[in-house]
Amino acid sequence: MNAKGGRMPERDQTAREIIRELQLLSTVSQRVAQVFAGRHGLSSTDLEALLHVMQADAEGAPLTSGRLGEKLGVTSGAATGLIDRLERVGHVARRRDERDRRRVLVHYGEAAERVAREYFGPLKATSDEVMAEFDDRELEVVARFLAAMVPALAQHAEREAAKD
Repeated sequence: MNAKGGRMPERDQTAREIIRELQLLSTVSQRVAQVFAGRHGLSSTDLEALLHVMQADAEGAPLTSGRLGEKLGVTSGAATGLIDRLERVGHVARRRDERDRRRVLVHYGEAAERVAREYFGPLKATSDEVMAEFDDRELEVVARFLAAMVPALAQHAEREAAKD
């Protein structure tokens, strides 16, 4: 806001540029994901499931099939079928929770780790090159922005899906 209570044109322009770049990033990211998924015989939902499983494993909080279904917005039966399919090709593995033997957790499989390393290794190198152009403070701001934007967009998607 400026002294008269109006929006600052520079901020509006910057906001438009950010939205435009996010849209382009989303489109290019989808293309990268499609190429990867197609090369490995995965559907977009398979790939999304693998990403959720991989991230949960990396955080030390593996998912149950029910929780994975929630994240994907599919029924528990659909999640089970998806996990069965991914397990057959070695992309995920089911294991009993060591603390609660009644729970079965879904873990990232060795086959998924291998193909992800092969495909996304060069992408990481590209990302590292781009990030090297920014100092630590700038990267912290970008990380903070994305950490706020991702859940905001997820909530928007949930609200829109609820309208169906």
